[in-house]
Amino acid sequence: MMKAISASRIFDGIRYHNDAALVWQDDVIQAITPIADLPADIEHQHYADAVIAPGFIDIQVNGGGGVMFNNDITPQAIKTICQAHRTHGTAYLMPTLISSTPENVAKALIAAEQAVNEKIPGVLGVHLEGPWLNKEKKGAHNAELFYSPTIDELNAFPWIVNAKVLVTAAIEKVSDEALTWLKESDVIVSCGHSNATAEALTEKKLSLTDGFTHLFNAMSPFEGREPGVVGTALNTDHAWCSVITDGIHVHPNSFLLAHKAKPQGKLLIITDAMASLGSKNNRFELDGQTIEVIDNKLVNAEGSLAGAHIGMDESVANVIRWGIEEQEALKMASTYPAQAMGADNLGQLKPGYRAAATVLSSQYQTQAVLVDGVLF
Repeated sequence: MMKAISASRIFDGIRYHNDAALVWQDDVIQAITPIADLPADIEHQHYADAVIAPGFIDIQVNGGGGVMFNNDITPQAIKTICQAHRTHGTAYLMPTLISSTPENVAKALIAAEQAVNEKIPGVLGVHLEGPWLNKEKKGAHNAELFYSPTIDELNAFPWIVNAKVLVTAAIEKVSDEALTWLKESDVIVSCGHSNATAEALTEKKLSLTDGFTHLFNAMSPFEGREPGVVGTALNTDHAWCSVITDGIHVHPNSFLLAHKAKPQGKLLIITDAMASLGSKNNRFELDGQTIEVIDNKLVNAEGSLAGAHIGMDESVANVIRWGIEEQEALKMASTYPAQAMGADNLGQLKPGYRAAATVLSSQYQTQAVLVDGVLF
């Protein structure tokens, strides 16, 4: 059965359509058509003074709805997290495991595969943030869990074949052989929680690296005599960079500088959100540490930033307020993450693509989210 949603504006990932409707059948987009041309009997929802955009994709989500993935590594927890983030415009996400034990890494891979097999709406795959990180840039991670993986150790994990896997690693702590193994196993590798010098980020390592995780945070800074990870990230054209755009983790001007430095399509918005998003509770546990929201910041007992308390819609609104054009901000939340994850049928509203869209008010507040043909 054909269904449609319409609005004063639709942005399809490339251009705008005025007074148009997005038409889909089952979980596949059929067309964008003028509202006036819709069949009279089609099931149709109209959103006045709104924009329909490709469904937002958040590749770094630690929790939501009161649940931390680290504390509850199950398909049910993933479902709760997806529901919480849908209220902020996220159609798809990667539940993110913060550095944990090898047993929990295996559990996270299995839980994500189950979630995809059970067709829990909104799961794109899983993001393993660690434990192959640098203790000098541990952030809120438990450095006692860090190690450099061998090929045999990597081989032992139950890697997923029917969903995306993103690994954040300090690539100076991972051998070229291990990075090659990950690349050949279709794992997307991002450099993060890294204290590398530019010299340590060799051409070989960079060729095996797809992106950089939460640019500017938990990485060696850019200086005149030492570009560090930040300078290298900005200067590595093939690699995407994810950025937390809550205005707390990164200064707006630093974000705008990164936007000038990176080729178009290589800067993505992430939330790095924790359990507190979409929850009445502003406090939760992570690895025995209490994390709480203070002045809209999530901090641990030492005062270190520990993830973010923001949704994708607010993140997009921030970027637009900082001076990025609306269509570019919408791409940073949908088209570019889809490209970074190799999700070929997401990130645009065009025939044959998955029926996934985010509906925003004129103030960029979420009105509805379409996921695999189901309107939430």
